[in-house]
Amino acid sequence: ALAPQLSGARPWLRSGVRLRQRRCAPLRCQATTASPPATVGELSTYDWKGMRCAYRTSGADGGKPVVLIHGFGVSSFQYRDTVAELSKTNKVYALDLVGFGASDQPDTEYCMEFWRDQVIDFVDNVVGQPAVLCGNSIGSLAALHVASKNPACVNGVILLNCAGGMNNKVKRMPGDFDGFGWQYKAVVPVFAVVLAVIDFVLKIEPVAKPLFDKVRTEENVKSALQGVYKDPARVDDALVSSITDAAKREGAFRAFVRILTGPPGPRPEELMGNVTCPMLILWGEKDGITPMDFPLGQYFIRLPETRQNTTLKVFPGEGHCLQDDNPKAVTPVIRDWVAAL
Repeated sequence: ALAPQLSGARPWLRSGVRLRQRRCAPLRCQATTASPPATVGELSTYDWKGMRCAYRTSGADGGKPVVLIHGFGVSSFQYRDTVAELSKTNKVYALDLVGFGASDQPDTEYCMEFWRDQVIDFVDNVVGQPAVLCGNSIGSLAALHVASKNPACVNGVILLNCAGGMNNKVKRMPGDFDGFGWQYKAVVPVFAVVLAVIDFVLKIEPVAKPLFDKVRTEENVKSALQGVYKDPARVDDALVSSITDAAKREGAFRAFVRILTGPPGPRPEELMGNVTCPMLILWGEKDGITPMDFPLGQYFIRLPETRQNTTLKVFPGEGHCLQDDNPKAVTPVIRDWVAAL
């Protein structure tokens, strides 16, 4: 959720540029072992391919299980109120993607397919039955990847301000910026150069490490969050600490660089043809990272016109992390939609 703020890219250009992509190595499934379930607010861990993965869980069996997937730079903590409320009616899991939160931060090649396979394994071996996947930002994109690759493990997907790629290097699709002014089209090649420079600098550790150390301070993290959140009161010490604590861990810098310089992966438009489950799209009207009036936002706003079993709700005045920014408005919509499946 904080990728543009933390990398220095301009959030209003999220619908970005076509760059050469690398293929992520295929992942082979292995057995998963889980620790005993935790209560809300506490963390459990399980092992996936030798990596320690963290998650929160709460609620009783009964309603459909719901798996919550966070966005860039944050963790399952950002679903603090969502877990508490949804657990009254459903079994809820909030996962820390590898590289974030309390999960391991290996120095490996990150890509959307890597997280896709983590979520598939989590649903198969920890949840143990098909689940509703609810994601914010790159968490939404991960949910789409899972639904596209393994539809049998997904009852439905909930997209909260879905990202267009793993990082700022979002692919450009045919028709992007059609109907926009010339200045938008003119800035695209300039933005491509800026992203290439950022990639180059981030790969020079003596230069990038001091920048990362500066970015991960409590003051700068709080400032970045305040630029994303609409309710200042929600940017509290607990939220800031959930990010800075993870950023202080030994593997944080290398994981940060790998994720920002990795391949963006396919756009949601390229995955949608294989996604057959019901879909709920929730969008913050004032999102500055994936703006409603830019190509990706417009795609999702119009999607219910052409796709069956697709519901859209726009939240006036809300931003990119609307599930944590205004949980009292967002969580009931999620709860009622899941109950109706």
